Amino acid sequence: MSRNPLRNALLAALLIPAVLAPAFDPAFAAKPSKAAKAKTRAPKIAMKPEQVAELYARVALRQDLEAAKQLNAYSKPLYANSENAFDLEDLADTVGMEQQYEGFADGILADMPKVDKAKAKPALVAAIKRVNQLAAGAQCRGVSNTEQANEYVKNGRISEVELECTVPALSLRMQDVLAKKGNPAKLKTKKLLEGLTEFDRLLDQAGSRVVPAKMTLYAPGKGQPWSTGSYNDIIETVHNGMYAEVAAD
Repeated sequence: MSRNPLRNALLAALLIPAVLAPAFDPAFAAKPSKAAKAKTRAPKIAMKPEQVAELYARVALRQDLEAAKQLNAYSKPLYANSENAFDLEDLADTVGMEQQYEGFADGILADMPKVDKAKAKPALVAAIKRVNQLAAGAQCRGVSNTEQANEYVKNGRISEVELECTVPALSLRMQDVLAKKGNPAKLKTKKLLEGLTEFDRLLDQAGSRVVPAKMTLYAPGKGQPWSTGSYNDIIETVHNGMYAEVAAD
């Protein structure tokens, strides 16, 4: 719809929140944990890489507070000053989430000068929110993991976790449905609302499919907690999988 590549990329991700702590730091895998300097250590909680990846997927896809609490407790030994991997207040910020929906809607409507924004925006926000809620219902299960040494970190370990995610099965993106209604610059309010109604019917008919996914985890040493700083792969896989766009192995 928009020629703005950044906006298109955000919309293509189907609006799952990307602002999740901790932010990815490329140097994370190249530096030892500071936990060794901590005066007191949190008790270790044993989990397999598959279990850890499942928890991260739950947080990334639906801001699951219980999963975030488990990861906070599990990852305590990685932090010298008892920091948490996730800010629970940020994850529970429903007001911020609603503002994000509205921001995406404003971005779409900016390309539709002939549409009555007051009439169209509530329906557009509702459609965006519903897609996000569908995607948030995806279930990811850890299947296997391959562990190896981290060449950038002394004693460090890397685990490549294979997952299977059950995702909603849709035939068209919202952008595709609206594009069939005409050029955004010429689209009228009635046509936009008709398109949103059609898209809503597609959501009603959504089935499910299983898609493969991967997540890379890091540990400062054997027996230490696993963690990841990037959820982009799992989010992108789930969203693309909803439209059968996952590349074949």
